[in-house]
Amino acid sequence: MCAEMEYVVVPKDPLGDFIRVYLAWAKDEEIRRRRAGSGGAVTAFLIYLLEEGEVDAVLVARKAEGLKGVVQLARSKEDVLKAAGDKWNVVPYTKELGEALRSADFGKVAIVGLPCQAQFLAQMRLMPLMESDFSEKIRVVISLFCFGTFATDAFISFLEREHGLKPERVASILLRGENIVVMSIDGRRITIPIKEALRYIQHGCLVCPDYTGIFADLSAGISESHLGKTVLMVRNEETLKLLKDAETKGYLNLEPAPPEVFEELEMKAEAKKNRAIRYLSMIA
Repeated sequence: MCAEMEYVVVPKDPLGDFIRVYLAWAKDEEIRRRRAGSGGAVTAFLIYLLEEGEVDAVLVARKAEGLKGVVQLARSKEDVLKAAGDKWNVVPYTKELGEALRSADFGKVAIVGLPCQAQFLAQMRLMPLMESDFSEKIRVVISLFCFGTFATDAFISFLEREHGLKPERVASILLRGENIVVMSIDGRRITIPIKEALRYIQHGCLVCPDYTGIFADLSAGISESHLGKTVLMVRNEETLKLLKDAETKGYLNLEPAPPEVFEELEMKAEAKKNRAIRYLSMIA
């Protein structure tokens, strides 16, 4: 099970509580070029938070090699752009986060993570237990939609054995309908059915019922029917205020999400919830 999950919460509504859902995209063409599939709205929002002084740093996971990632405190637009991209493994997030915030003189930070990490951070915010706790420094928690993360070594071995793709040649991994699409740096496209990839998903992910990140302030991902834009689920008024300010100051565009986006999110969230219940029943 993911280290950040002390227990599993199965939500009644798999989308959680939210007050707005938008389709969004960066106004900066450079960001849109880098994040063509998603529109780059999260990247643009993080840059807004830094440049407008809303946070002093952003904690992100940056791809280091192949599928492997490292935690980085980004303090500039350039730092954020380097970290933009899809992450399909879990890095030692909490340890790195604590060490970074306790050793640096930061006032406020934004954190980008996965649903399991958002749950851990929500618990920390609600129930700070130690003097060394750093929850008071957390300004915004952003969760990326998550189907599950791979057991890195096993999945790398599979890609190399079955498809001849070495880890350093992996450019991105995308969820597309019932398939996972792996793109190599030379443009090669490998399509793997989700059912086939399940054996390489980390065991903790198989019992995680949270697709959108219900404990975050802002949840973000893509919609199959609106590629090139980011789906943003806003979960509180403070985050909505920040997003609206980012739009006013020219960092991103926002438009209300149409009904088919809700239908897609509900379908995927319900599917992950049901998968978790099925696997939990097998180990109960």
